[in-house]
Amino acid sequence: MKKWIAVLLAVLTALSLAACGSSAAPAAQETPVAAETPAPEAAPAVSPTEPAERSESAEEPTGSAPEAPAEPGTPAPAAASGGIDVDLTQLSSTMVYSEVYAMIFEPEEYIGKTVKMNGLFTAYEAEDGRRYFTCLVADATACCTQGLEFELNDSYKFPDDYPSPGDDITVTGVFDTYQEESGGNTYTYLVLRNAELV
Repeated sequence: MKKWIAVLLAVLTALSLAACGSSAAPAAQETPVAAETPAPEAAPAVSPTEPAERSESAEEPTGSAPEAPAEPGTPAPAAASGGIDVDLTQLSSTMVYSEVYAMIFEPEEYIGKTVKMNGLFTAYEAEDGRRYFTCLVADATACCTQGLEFELNDSYKFPDDYPSPGDDITVTGVFDTYQEESGGNTYTYLVLRNAELV
């Protein structure tokens, strides 16, 4: 009888350990969901004034080995994309959202780079009469949007040469940032300067 109790305890212990192991495996594979609220459709993208540190341990590939897919924050080679440093039009919706997220939190990595993106055109007029224009992209589930403000070059006249809100657009411009104060706080905004509609 004692032998059966010992065997039964061993089996129950093994099953409980196996159950813990099987429930832990999926949890390790889950992708954490960012606790963020969707950006207002008309508001320009905002970046914190103190971006997180970035590790620069990746090495460039050598020889004729195929290149690995680009990580967020890694611009596409300008020669391969016709002078475009970061071509978001060639990425999946998940990667575009990730790249724009990287731009928001690590803007110093992108300043001065030519960016090409497509998304929905939105316009916002502030109380002081200033107009803001953005190109919004959604994540793969279309529940959250992020975007970049852009300033079209002087060859475009408002409103004649501008798209209608909600139009699908492709815009190219030079990535930059600027700061504005509001309510005693300083906010950093992202913008594509000298932009063109493609």
